[in-house]
Amino acid sequence: MYAEIFDFNGAAEYFADRGASEWAQIAEIIDRLVPCLQPSDQAGIQGSPIFDPKATNLALIRDAAAMGWHRVPVPPALRAFGDDWDGGKNRTLAEWQFSNYPFLWNNVIRTEAVFQQGLPLVGLERVEALLIVTKSGVFPSSNSSLYYEQAKAQLDVVTTLDVFDVPIRLIGLSIPQNAERFDCTWTAYAARTSRTVVTTVPCEIAVTWTGKLSKYGVPVAALRRI
Repeated sequence: MYAEIFDFNGAAEYFADRGASEWAQIAEIIDRLVPCLQPSDQAGIQGSPIFDPKATNLALIRDAAAMGWHRVPVPPALRAFGDDWDGGKNRTLAEWQFSNYPFLWNNVIRTEAVFQQGLPLVGLERVEALLIVTKSGVFPSSNSSLYYEQAKAQLDVVTTLDVFDVPIRLIGLSIPQNAERFDCTWTAYAARTSRTVVTTVPCEIAVTWTGKLSKYGVPVAALRRI
């Protein structure tokens, strides 16, 4: 899987040094990740390929667990910001963030709190950094779901204003801009919000670059199942 990366608050230095082994593992997982797509049920584009957050999330959890990453419970005092982080190892927390964009701040706020306070977390040493994996806006996707370019713009504002200090590496799963086609895992579900899988098959996707730019300057790609 092709990915874009942007670092905040000294994350580049952290992942080149103390967090190098954790980053190497996540980079390996992303590199071998097969893009996951599903048919849209949105009126007017029903059946068209869109990003599949459920299958992508499961693949990341599975592959990270095989390398010793585990879900990390949020301390009781911070439960207003969710129940757990998707992954954690040594001094690094990880989130696979494909849901609605406001949840980005749940993840950042609770991580900043444990970073600043030195709060103990189950199975981890002191938290020193956060990895956030999301998808680029180049992928057609469900409305209101977070995308990399949006997260980058928002994080850039708050870190420039010194609102947050925790080192953050933002990773955006994407499509190379010269791609004409790619292989994917195609999953159909019983209903729009269902996690019940009807079929999962490998397939090939054709990419047409429209020449248009969406918000934040993201190239617009039209995808078609071959």
